[in-house]
Amino acid sequence: MDSPTFEAITIAFAEKDWHGHRVEGQEVIEAQFDAHHTRVPLHVQAFAKLNAISVVSRHGAPISGKYRHHAGELLMRANIGLTVGAFEIAFDDGTILFRATNLFPGETADTAIIAGLVHAAIAEMDRITPALTLLTRTPLEKLATLDIAELVARENLIPPPPPSADAGTP
Repeated sequence: MDSPTFEAITIAFAEKDWHGHRVEGQEVIEAQFDAHHTRVPLHVQAFAKLNAISVVSRHGAPISGKYRHHAGELLMRANIGLTVGAFEIAFDDGTILFRATNLFPGETADTAIIAGLVHAAIAEMDRITPALTLLTRTPLEKLATLDIAELVARENLIPPPPPSADAGTP
């Protein structure tokens, strides 16, 4: 039997007409969303005992070892400006993640908050993708001169806001 926390995730997806698949034996939905710059893989997991939901988006490709420390700096600088969630990098394999988690009071989880977490995870990964692309296309001999703070601050890389907050696809 599914927990009320997981049921709230499935209701949130149904309300927004989002499509995903359940991971067998777990209270997890995985989905992919087409965003402005990229396609974003998403993992939404219920933690019933905590009445918590974690939403994790993943960058489409791991970062090469030669660029990981610079990518780590880029992500940490991006994290400074965030109010919800944070970027992470797995230094062993170069996986880039954005994770946002919410603990809900009582026994139910608010579907609007769940949808907001999904939107944030997709938007933030979409926002950071062009900066990561520019970083990894920089020749290794020029990395020392790359201004990562400026790269994170480039507003021309930020996707435009969605046409409507009521739109079904984030």
